[in-house]
Amino acid sequence: MDAAFRRYTEDCPDAVIVTDRKGRIVHVNPACERVTGYACAELVGRTPAVLKSGTHEADFYRQLWAKLLAGGEFRAVFCNRKKNGERFYEEKIIRPLHAASGAVTGYVSFGRDVTERSRELEKLAHAATHDSLTDLPNRRLFLDRLGQALRHAARREEEFTVVILDIDEFRDTNNAFGHLAGDAVLQAVAERTSACVREADTVARIGGDEFGLILSGTGEAAAAPVLEKIVAANSLPVEFEGEKLEVSVSAGACAYPRCASTEHDLQKQADLKMYQAKHSGGNRYIL
Repeated sequence: MDAAFRRYTEDCPDAVIVTDRKGRIVHVNPACERVTGYACAELVGRTPAVLKSGTHEADFYRQLWAKLLAGGEFRAVFCNRKKNGERFYEEKIIRPLHAASGAVTGYVSFGRDVTERSRELEKLAHAATHDSLTDLPNRRLFLDRLGQALRHAARREEEFTVVILDIDEFRDTNNAFGHLAGDAVLQAVAERTSACVREADTVARIGGDEFGLILSGTGEAAAAPVLEKIVAANSLPVEFEGEKLEVSVSAGACAYPRCASTEHDLQKQADLKMYQAKHSGGNRYIL
């Protein structure tokens, strides 16, 4: 590596990593040592993969190498991992290094720590797709996941079930005990319902006292015990400021592809069945 370039990197405020043509590290500057927690001697001879956090998909790195091998530069925000295991975000530019003949001799990356900015953006993205009271996915994210579930099920010829769930007599609770009591009921229903499903499933707050569920890979037969469990879990009183608030829910479910085969029809049929459950006295589900 050119001595003048090495001196330049020593004073550069960005984290600099220089590799040979095969991607093996030949030098890192002091800024890189500070950001990553690795000493230069610990990184030389290894590849930048030592910093991978596992966040990025294989396609991300394929695009990186495709760009570099074509002679271009690659720009992106990387989520990497420090020596102590802590994740950090780096706004990085990677460029080929050329000899006087024009041949590629290696690669250099310049990275700037943007962890705080990225965390703020993550918070904003989360706020845009999640309900502030229950922290469940909101209607927007629910619809997005419903579309994904439908495409996935159609491609793999699998079943899944859409559920619309509504809190019985919720307005009466609000009128009798106030909106804070209503909030406590909403949070309790969100927690109880989420505890009844798997991590792969979705529980979302899609309206005032209305929740939407997507039970992945679950047809009618498998959905029935889940719905029974949800109704039972939500039939227990909710304690609020010394009061025991009576709670129950009504749920309607529609299974793909037997009951409906489009996003609109799945929601419509589940909604109709929810109202049938409610008009039948509530505290029940109809599948």
